[in-house]
Amino acid sequence: MKVKKYLWPWLVASELVLGGCRDRFFDNPFDPGAGEAVFEVVRTIPSPARDPRGLAWDGATLWNVDGATNELLSLNPLSGALVRSFPSPAEDARGAAYDGRDLWVCGRGTVFIHRLNLLNGEVLKSLNLQRGVFTALAWDGSALWAADAQSNDILRLDPETGEVTGSFPNPGTRADGLAHDGLDFWLADSSTLTIYRLGPDGSVLSLFLSPGQAPRGLAFDGTHLWNADGSGNIYQLSMPR
Repeated sequence: MKVKKYLWPWLVASELVLGGCRDRFFDNPFDPGAGEAVFEVVRTIPSPARDPRGLAWDGATLWNVDGATNELLSLNPLSGALVRSFPSPAEDARGAAYDGRDLWVCGRGTVFIHRLNLLNGEVLKSLNLQRGVFTALAWDGSALWAADAQSNDILRLDPETGEVTGSFPNPGTRADGLAHDGLDFWLADSSTLTIYRLGPDGSVLSLFLSPGQAPRGLAFDGTHLWNADGSGNIYQLSMPR
């Protein structure tokens, strides 16, 4: 049967759209933006958090901030099963980071950033930053980094005094997740469904589409990047360079 000439443009366009969707590595329903790449999802695990936010890796488990209960949840990275939990001392907790010994947490409802005992949640230190709205944390091996929604800057903090010793601007409009891989920063922006790879000075090196519909917390485990999504999934992602 012959296809009428006026149907060819429609068929070609349909094949381009539908054919491209067959090979997508992610479940984000939005069309990719120009210049953006996609991650390969290595593993997907469910989070027991009702409102998954910040994420941290302690060398054995993932710590996911639950915004609904204001708790910190330690999760099995293979299954997402809850290992243990304790309440966050930060109001409206958002970000978490691990410094090699202790866990740090920040929240939108406080100017304090707290360092916690990893085993029982005891507050070991509280940094008073005086001002700011903090949504994400990262540890670079020697300094703590905090995303400040008030200034839309990423601040470098002295972990002993809380003094701001450097900063760079957030390339997006939100900072829902922040991680450091030993060389570069990774920043999640849920407003644009984008995960940025940033150089040490904050320069944008790469743009990636988030694997889910609401990218939030980020963590680096030494090999892979992890992303907690508002949908309830946590994605283990390859690290393209």
